[in-house]
Amino acid sequence: MAKLVSVAARLRAAGHKLAVAESSAGGTISSGLLGVSGASAWFAGGVVCYSKESKQSLLGLDSATSRPTASEGHALELAAAVRDRLGADWGIGETGVAGPAANSRGIAPGVCALAVVGPDGAKHATTLWPDETLSAADAYGQPPKLTRREAMNGFSEAAFELLSQAVPELKETKE
Repeated sequence: MAKLVSVAARLRAAGHKLAVAESSAGGTISSGLLGVSGASAWFAGGVVCYSKESKQSLLGLDSATSRPTASEGHALELAAAVRDRLGADWGIGETGVAGPAANSRGIAPGVCALAVVGPDGAKHATTLWPDETLSAADAYGQPPKLTRREAMNGFSEAAFELLSQAVPELKETKE
């Protein structure tokens, strides 16, 4: 939580806004951010876009050209789209599989891709694996290691960590 408070202070001091597009985290990222006192100064808003239809109507993403879900490419698309849609400086994108079963492409529960897109083209992305001994090559068909709620909370905590790494010490105040 201390890292999140530090990021919030940096965003507030620079006059920057943050927006969130989350899928399998189901609002837990936005909830965690809003738990920081003074969030109205730096939190532009969040979108829970769980379906192709919601991603299209709320963020303007075209499912025919969008990257596959639970991939860093798709997380980057979500982050950029929500940042642009809500007029923010920074965007977080989350796409994954909370479980208890694999998604329609066979991606295992607990796999999650996260991205942060910032001003001037700053991009940061990472993928979480439910078992750190796994990689993209063998994450298919794995039984759940976490409950759905544990996966969602883990996705949120990882998003906060990535945000902390992505947002530098911001010195300038926007006018």
